[in-house]
Amino acid sequence: MMKHLNLHISIIIMFVALNVSAQCYPDRHSTNWYDGWVSCEPSQNPIAAYGESHWIMYDLGYDYVLNETKLWNANEPKNLTYGINEFNVDYSLDGVTWINLGEFQMEQASGLSTYEGVEGPDFDAAQARYVLITPKSNYGGNCYGFSELKINITDPFIVVKEEDGFNAMVYPNPFKNDITLRIVTLEENQPVTYTLYDILGRAIRSNSLSLTPDTENYQIPLYGSSLSVGIYILNIEQNNKVRSFKLIKSE
Repeated sequence: MMKHLNLHISIIIMFVALNVSAQCYPDRHSTNWYDGWVSCEPSQNPIAAYGESHWIMYDLGYDYVLNETKLWNANEPKNLTYGINEFNVDYSLDGVTWINLGEFQMEQASGLSTYEGVEGPDFDAAQARYVLITPKSNYGGNCYGFSELKINITDPFIVVKEEDGFNAMVYPNPFKNDITLRIVTLEENQPVTYTLYDILGRAIRSNSLSLTPDTENYQIPLYGSSLSVGIYILNIEQNNKVRSFKLIKSE
């Protein structure tokens, strides 16, 4: 079971710096040859079973909850045949174990500045850090390519697995006086306790707080002016489930 709010953001994956807002419409794609990914030589695919192939792998940098996508095929007018046709999409949490989302097909781009791409596959709330696209065919060119990928994601912080119980973070870190706790939990009616330990493991601050529905941020007074500069450990606990954070007290 996972708890998540209906909040989505988008990751727009582009291959060169491009000011998209300068286009007439946000979803239109330029006809610039350099505005895209092109592979002219196959190499060993991250999925060994695929062998040597044309492929591109994205490291999103975090475990996201992936949803709908949009794709723009290769749109340079003289090389529209480079655009991918049939392709596999796979995703992974660790870049080692992969799950195949399926085999899909993308229409050839128009080569016009008014080209607005096509709807891509839906990950249907799959969790992943890595996304791999492996073309199986193109429209007849010597190379394989496409221009852009957009993935709608759910804010990973607000997704809570039942076995985890809650998700939490604290900021700022380093801190000078107090900190803020951001927490999303499956048990909003249960209090949260926090304990601050020094480097020797001695508890020096401890208290509890009651959560308010639909509120994520809570200020925690640590009275940093009376603490020495150094490293501390903050434990956040709810229903015997604990998250630990290393805090740095600055001057």
